[in-house]
Amino acid sequence: MKAKAVIFDIEDTLYDSSLQMRMTRLNAVRAMIGAGLPIDLEIGYKTLEDIANQYGPHYTRHFDNLLERLGLRWNPRVIAAGVVAYRETSDVYLKPFSDTIPTLVKLRDQKLELGVVSDGRSVKQWQKLIQLGVHHLFHSVVISEDVKDEKLSTKPFKKCLEELGVKPKEAVYVCAKPNKEILCANEAGIVTVRMRQGDAAVEEPISPKAKAAYEINQLSEIIETLNAL
Repeated sequence: MKAKAVIFDIEDTLYDSSLQMRMTRLNAVRAMIGAGLPIDLEIGYKTLEDIANQYGPHYTRHFDNLLERLGLRWNPRVIAAGVVAYRETSDVYLKPFSDTIPTLVKLRDQKLELGVVSDGRSVKQWQKLIQLGVHHLFHSVVISEDVKDEKLSTKPFKKCLEELGVKPKEAVYVCAKPNKEILCANEAGIVTVRMRQGDAAVEEPISPKAKAAYEINQLSEIIETLNAL
């Protein structure tokens, strides 16, 4: 069946979010040290990464927790320095892959419906799309919070398909992460394409249900994949 729609994740699909996260944490710790945090940069960075991995990206007390884990007193100046550096660095690295916008434009020129399905907070994910300069290129954007999902399920995919007016097998989903996004898209009956980018590039599916039908190394290769369907 010919594809009528292409749906994308955001992180490590439209831009290099893995690099962004590494640099924001590194610069945040560096700024906190400059504001008086008495630790080694490597120790601070590793501790902050552990906190982020444990609590996830939506946790709001990463820097407070960092001081607690290091056995240090709460210091508003140090925490504020980390917050400022984090936000400034995040903006610098929130840039689309070089082929993201040309690929999206080419797909629209081919009269394909374009969508986004992503895990996370709605405002935060829309902010990324707007800062990337691609929000106007999509016909449907569904974030897990929109359907009151605590974690990603098939519901955002079904809602996006409905808004795009296509059947599951008429849609292709492009994503970097196999064991959540690809898994849910497969369960929704969508044709899946894994993009080997970011930290998840070395991640392997934990079950056959998390294995994508196709794989690409960069976004522009989706054009050739669609032609092969």
